[in-house]
Amino acid sequence: MSKQPAFYIGDIPIDGQLILAPMDGLSDASFRWITRKLGSAYSVSEFINTLDYANQKSYEKKRLLYRDGERPFAVQLLDNDAVRMAESAARIEEEFHPDIIDINMGCSAKSVCGRGAGVGTMRDPQLVRDMFRLVTQAVSVPVTAKMRLGWDEVSHNFIELSELVVENGAKLVALHGRTQKNSFNKPARWAPIGELKRRLNVPVIGNGDVNSTADAKRMLEETGCDGVMIGRAAKANPWIFSWRDRGEVSVQEVYQMAHFQLEDMIRLQPERGVMPFRKYLKAYLDPYDLPRPELKALLTSSDPESLLGLMDKTFLSLGAEVDAPEIIDYSEIYR
Repeated sequence: MSKQPAFYIGDIPIDGQLILAPMDGLSDASFRWITRKLGSAYSVSEFINTLDYANQKSYEKKRLLYRDGERPFAVQLLDNDAVRMAESAARIEEEFHPDIIDINMGCSAKSVCGRGAGVGTMRDPQLVRDMFRLVTQAVSVPVTAKMRLGWDEVSHNFIELSELVVENGAKLVALHGRTQKNSFNKPARWAPIGELKRRLNVPVIGNGDVNSTADAKRMLEETGCDGVMIGRAAKANPWIFSWRDRGEVSVQEVYQMAHFQLEDMIRLQPERGVMPFRKYLKAYLDPYDLPRPELKALLTSSDPESLLGLMDKTFLSLGAEVDAPEIIDYSEIYR
């Protein structure tokens, strides 16, 4: 008997309830691929600033790279101009063929929300209405939303705006249980996620302060949401998408996955792959309490071969076998 999907985004079946949250600088092509192989139910790109995309800024193109095995693959768009966003969405669909378009209503960075994009859109319902109306008209794939509770504590308008985006074509809403103003300095609130789930007739994804498999189970149980997005905690434990906490992951698995990730990031960016990899390496190594000089050498190395050699030496000392067969085959070429 075939397994039923956890939920649908439009007519797209989604298998699984844990999803890597889109994060600028973290949900890059290599890390998304790893988390997808480990069980993340679908992939969402780093945000594509359509102001830059419309002006052909080349750095945006690497954010649109993905492997076929990542599908369903969503491209997340960010802007404060509905027409430009819709025009860019149509071009992206034609050139890159994503399965889903996601609209960012949650980024709280001052450089983004200060110009009325990201969570700044939540202060302008007319803009929100226009974005979803025009984007859904411009593309043939499902359109989704990711938002926060509101701008601040006196403007929790997530229900109003969620109903508005669904009325204008959105097929899913992901809700982060914080406002712009309390970004990460207060615990995320999950009760509003449950409230939204009871109000909408499309899937609702919960997001915020899910750091363990127990947290994920509790969010699903307490809110009734269809799925859980996991953000910062995934950096140290991508195995959470396999319903495993970091303490259950062997040194061997950490080594082999980190080795693949470094090589893959170098393939994507031969001149610049090492530096963005180091933030992942630090997170992977944190549980092992390495001597400070050893950790510093790893995290300041800029040469790929030197870093691979240092990693081999470190993981050997932790008990890994550097020549052991791969536990998971992560290989697949990019489109």
